Amino acid sequence: MKYIKMFEKYSNKPDVNLVSSEFWKMVLIANWKNVIHDYEHDPIDRGKYLENAKAKIYLKYDYEQIKLFYIEYHNFYMKLYEYFEPLWLNKKYSFFMPSDDGYTDLISSIIGRGKNFTKLCIDSQEIFLKTAKNEDYIENFGYLLQVDENEYSEVRSKYDPLFRDTIKYNL
Repeated sequence: MKYIKMFEKYSNKPDVNLVSSEFWKMVLIANWKNVIHDYEHDPIDRGKYLENAKAKIYLKYDYEQIKLFYIEYHNFYMKLYEYFEPLWLNKKYSFFMPSDDGYTDLISSIIGRGKNFTKLCIDSQEIFLKTAKNEDYIENFGYLLQVDENEYSEVRSKYDPLFRDTIKYNL
């Protein structure tokens, strides 16, 4: 007779494939790793790096797609937040773990660095811990997707003359 052992070896391990492949393509377009690098070398004008990443995404995707990406991002972010939370709260690592706000930035930056990096962090606590310890993250990839229609149009218009003229002349 076989018995079902519920919750045996249960893991809340997030699966990067729960997020659409189009989401991960969008993440590649944003190139968050480059944004982190540029910010570390020139933290004075952080806004321009975020705007450039937004422009790359907004030129490729319409506003409705961005809203859907944000939903995917948020749902996956919450899974990662819960998954890594025991490490974040572990007193053994407290000397280099970020504050509450920093933890959200860390999780967000992991997603922003792409599907492969996210999977590496999920599969290897050491990579997650090293990213935290080295402060190899910035705030906040999710901000690229948290946008209202006016901001979307403003950024897109700046980089896309056809879009700007369509809006301007109400075409």
